[in-house]
Amino acid sequence: MNKTLKFVAALGLFLSATGCVNNEQKKNDNVDGLNSAKIESVDLGLTSGTKWASCNVGADSPEKYGEYFAWGETSPKEVYSDTTYSYYNVPDSLAADSSAKKVWKNIGADIAGTEYDAATAVLGDAWKMPTESQCKELVDECEWTWTEMNGVNGYKVVGKNGNSIFLPASGVRGAADVVKNDMIGGFWSSTLCEAAETSGDFAMAVYFFSESRAVDKGGRWMGRAVRAVAK
Repeated sequence: MNKTLKFVAALGLFLSATGCVNNEQKKNDNVDGLNSAKIESVDLGLTSGTKWASCNVGADSPEKYGEYFAWGETSPKEVYSDTTYSYYNVPDSLAADSSAKKVWKNIGADIAGTEYDAATAVLGDAWKMPTESQCKELVDECEWTWTEMNGVNGYKVVGKNGNSIFLPASGVRGAADVVKNDMIGGFWSSTLCEAAETSGDFAMAVYFFSESRAVDKGGRWMGRAVRAVAK
């Protein structure tokens, strides 16, 4: 892994662990709410045949950020933290014993198309969250160009057949604010990070900033965008 990708991975881990936020959210003015998003499926000529949504869940145009979701939750909320996460239990002993282990509810290793899938819940049965392998395919098989659309930074992602989607640099939600919007972006996959050392508290996500992109683990309780794929 080169230095740039190592930085992306480190950045992702930092964002998953911190609640320190100070950037003001912008350009997330979804006019008609979640269910009115007019999303098209875009064929990028990928090996798997996966078709990607033209905009984020909760957005009605490609450059809008859409809504933010904790992994496995299907509605946006005001505050994103481990204690507000639906699938985290705070042990009674935590206050008295800092070594007490966090207890994460197991909702499945892959939540695509299940009751925990924000894309399916919001957009309907024709859509789901992408798996880790579909995310890696998007990163590896497409040409990514950092650009802007209607004043919003992000990536134009061009498939092997010349079709493209735009991914806005939507940042990530921690506590009640957005971190690093217009500088970094990404979205959840449907795949839990199953590495032994994570103890179930991480899921896989796409991360990107102006110089690179990668698929890496992120804290399940953080608020991130969701970009759907067609079933």
